[in-house]
Amino acid sequence: MRFVIYLRKHVHKIFHGPFGDIQAILADPEFRKRKIRDNLYACSFISCLLCIIALTGVIGTYAPNAAGAVLPAINATAVYGIIFSVNVLFFAGFYRCLHGAVRNEKILENLVYIFLFINSSLACLTFFSTQDGSSFFFEYLLMLILVYLLPIYDHLKVLFPIVAVNLVTTFAVIAMTGHQIAWQDQYDIVLFYLVCLVIIFSRRHLALAFAQIRMHLRSSNEEFYQRSRTDELTGLLNREALREDFEQYLGQTICVMICDIDRFKFFNDTYGHVLGDDILSGISRLLRHIFPDDCVYRYGGDEFLILSFRNQPSFQDDVERFQRHLKDLPFDDLTRQPTMSGGYTWGLCRGAVDLRKMFALADRFLYQAKEAGRNRVHCEPFDDQKAETSLHEIGNLVDKSS
Repeated sequence: MRFVIYLRKHVHKIFHGPFGDIQAILADPEFRKRKIRDNLYACSFISCLLCIIALTGVIGTYAPNAAGAVLPAINATAVYGIIFSVNVLFFAGFYRCLHGAVRNEKILENLVYIFLFINSSLACLTFFSTQDGSSFFFEYLLMLILVYLLPIYDHLKVLFPIVAVNLVTTFAVIAMTGHQIAWQDQYDIVLFYLVCLVIIFSRRHLALAFAQIRMHLRSSNEEFYQRSRTDELTGLLNREALREDFEQYLGQTICVMICDIDRFKFFNDTYGHVLGDDILSGISRLLRHIFPDDCVYRYGGDEFLILSFRNQPSFQDDVERFQRHLKDLPFDDLTRQPTMSGGYTWGLCRGAVDLRKMFALADRFLYQAKEAGRNRVHCEPFDDQKAETSLHEIGNLVDKSS
């Protein structure tokens, strides 16, 4: 039910939305890729049908009861041969494109438009294959129905030239042959174009509408995904994000830092949890500002984890910059400024076991910074032996941050 309401709301927005929304849809890579693929399939189907029509027409010209051509200036067999040859070549090209022979989207788009231009122009050749007693415009309209109504014309600047080329070619052929067109046939052609344009615009509008719905759904999914990875209070990445990102650190040279707020329990107990949350939010904003290219996670209550692919000297510079800026954070009604202690290690993380050892070693260095007087960061390069010891000892260390 919620999805139906969501769908109805966005369909209404699309049909009554500003022109800028259409431009956003046309510029969307996903829409363009889907449109090109659908048009390739449509043009493959059109070329296949036109080949069948041409073959059937050739057979018909040699049928025992075949009548003479209305316009004998060009042989009917030659007309069908041209239509067949052109569309066989295009069908082969579309087949290869659909199987990945060409991946450039601009080339694929141009191939589709060239195909539509050519067949729109070739449609008037069917006048020369019309036999006495048959409908003069039947095959002509049949070709145009396929060309106009099966593909999606997202850019009208492409549609109008195709229509214009067809009309100019058609009237030029009729004028040169001197064939008299009945008033009703002329009227029917005008109606035909009006109906085609209405259907083309309707299909275009629906295609854009559903494309925008897909864009909104994709955007919503991305937003929900980011929310699932983000800690609501601090705006930092959460433990779920850490689980998802875990593998990207394996086989990389990284810096791993764990830090927390010194005596955070004192601030909560003395000033209340509201101010405690303000402290967490303020420090988190500073972490995002100082480490914009690194991954900063809220590891626990007041504990943070920073993972960086940078080299140690560059990382150390930002650690020191963070410590300096922390002293200047504005917190009202505090008798003393919050400080932070941390520990980090750096080196090659060969696998999941190494990464867990680096976490344990960084945690051990954090405790050493606490024991050394707080408001400092202790760091050492990754040492497998020390890390192994840390994994066994970390559970027995007493939390002295309170």
